[in-house]
Amino acid sequence: MTYDVIDRARRATRRRLTTICLTAVALSAAVAAAVVATTTPSRPADSPPGRAMSTFAVTGATPGSETQRLTDLEWVDVAGVSVPVSSRSGPRITNGGQARGFTHDQVGALLAAVHIVVRINPQVGPAVFGPTLRDQVVGPHAAAMRVQVAQAYDELRAQLDGQPLGRLNAILRGYRIVSYRDDEVAVRLLTEAPGANGVPLLVVAEVRVRWTGSDWALLAPAGGTFEQTVMAASDADTATFLPFTVGG
Repeated sequence: MTYDVIDRARRATRRRLTTICLTAVALSAAVAAAVVATTTPSRPADSPPGRAMSTFAVTGATPGSETQRLTDLEWVDVAGVSVPVSSRSGPRITNGGQARGFTHDQVGALLAAVHIVVRINPQVGPAVFGPTLRDQVVGPHAAAMRVQVAQAYDELRAQLDGQPLGRLNAILRGYRIVSYRDDEVAVRLLTEAPGANGVPLLVVAEVRVRWTGSDWALLAPAGGTFEQTVMAASDADTATFLPFTVGG
């Protein structure tokens, strides 16, 4: 094998790892330094502090639909990402690092989308991403997603020579419900991550969740990765998102 082939293979591996790891929390695969950022210890920067109370409103995707406002939000840390929890809307069950038990409404769908995509990240470890992928990811591409995440975890461990995988360096900035039905919801998440030049990068990813009859589950995207659904956010894009606001 020539050095050129080896180099191309390494670049392909880095791109795939970046896509899997970062889109799991709605980050763009375009962040070239993301693998380094997610495999070294990092602080949550100015992400919301754990257990801080906040409020937010969720407006329905159809004209005239009701706006739901939560006043009971708190923030908890999952692998370095601060995620919102609600005593009313969920998750009600967090045994073994999982997050289950969300209300069958817009807020429950939004919270489920956030919690599940974080917990299918290699950084949380197989004890968490394994059961989450098995029990909370559905659709024809669910098996492909399980393979992608497991391979990313193994490759990251090999690169780090047994060292801990580190924490995700990401901040949830905003959300928008694109479409809502009783059985399926599409939400877009706006997330901030450090760019290769140190300038924060905002990216958007679309995530779909499906009602299984008892809870929301992530609908695996085509091919098992979010690569087709992530993009860098423009100023015009960011203006269309409702913020995850602390303090409300």
